[in-house]
Amino acid sequence: MKPLRVAIFTGEFPVLSETFVIRQISGLLDQGVDVTIIAGQQGDYAVLHELFVRHCMAERVKYVRKSVGGAEKLLSVCRFLLCSPLSRRGRLQLRSAFSAISKGNSPSIVDIAERYALRGEDQHLGDYDAIIAHFGQNGVRTLRLREAGLISGPLATIFHGFDMSNLLHLKKWRPSYSELFDKTEMLLPISDLWKCRLTGWGAPPEKIRVLRMGVDVNHFRVSESDRDVKMPLRVLSVARLTEKKGISYAVGGVRNAQASIHYKIIGAGPLLGALEASSLNLPPGKTIEFLGKKAQKDVFSELENTDVFLLPSVTASDGDMEGIPVSIMEAMAKGVVVLATRHSGVPELVEDGKTGFLVAERSTEEISRKLDLIASNGSMLPVIRQAAREKVESDFNNVRLDVELLGIIEAMVKN
Repeated sequence: MKPLRVAIFTGEFPVLSETFVIRQISGLLDQGVDVTIIAGQQGDYAVLHELFVRHCMAERVKYVRKSVGGAEKLLSVCRFLLCSPLSRRGRLQLRSAFSAISKGNSPSIVDIAERYALRGEDQHLGDYDAIIAHFGQNGVRTLRLREAGLISGPLATIFHGFDMSNLLHLKKWRPSYSELFDKTEMLLPISDLWKCRLTGWGAPPEKIRVLRMGVDVNHFRVSESDRDVKMPLRVLSVARLTEKKGISYAVGGVRNAQASIHYKIIGAGPLLGALEASSLNLPPGKTIEFLGKKAQKDVFSELENTDVFLLPSVTASDGDMEGIPVSIMEAMAKGVVVLATRHSGVPELVEDGKTGFLVAERSTEEISRKLDLIASNGSMLPVIRQAAREKVESDFNNVRLDVELLGIIEAMVKN
């Protein structure tokens, strides 16, 4: 029997912040699936590490976008429209889309042709048993390419976070989502919250199935669940320093807590300077240390020596929200107590007082109180650590999720 041929469609590959895509590809390859990655542009291959060697992943990628601009971009579109060996129907679709673009309507086939600048022998991207598009906009792009005869196969689109919440993004792409809902075979939100939102937007419930992102649980050595909490309380955040991650509230919560705390922050981003300034002149017993970017192995090493993983995510001013942060799953898999916010799909992973602790968004006061609670009630933590590990093992375990995705693909092929 020939292996299933599956295309993974994403805007850029590989991307350090999208290791879940790399992990999912690896999981399919491990199950004998013939995977092709179709990406708009090339990312940094340094993030692939052992996957690059083990699966010769670079040989599986088709890059269909070139960095062009000005006259070259216009010529590329014209070549695509006038010279591509499409069906008459496909060309009519492409040309008729000009009027939609001129009126400022949603992205259309011509927009896709311009963005991906397909040409020459690369114009047809292949015939597949299934196509998995990561992020809503890439589902739309894949649909357009399929309509133009440039790729074939049943399509499933995975919705993550930004593509479901960012206001400017939705203004551009939300009208096209409705067409995607009608014409795609499957819609795979990563949380129950996003499932409800898709249904509210008019997506057919029978096409929707929640598909979690997860972690390789067996790769995480669990820290001693009954270890004592010693002062100062060791707190760690790992995040890009942007508004959505809520690190400014973490800093405020640490500053105002009664307990002695050593707080480490791994990550970089536009708010670094402001966060460093807000961390000056701390009360006695408080230390805040900015460690910058760290490799994944160094992050795991820090988790080994951490009492609390703190990620107080918030809904950003542009509407941007998390999905369910993988960093929280990793901390829980390591047996580290998590303190997070009631934000997006996080409560589907962290149950307050059982698998971790939750506070309201933007509440430095609640963060302070929870940190003090953890510092003064070490005897309750072993049960929480164990429950957290079990939650990830049961619901966010990549071994199980890989099998689940393969089942979805096989069902798409049969239908």
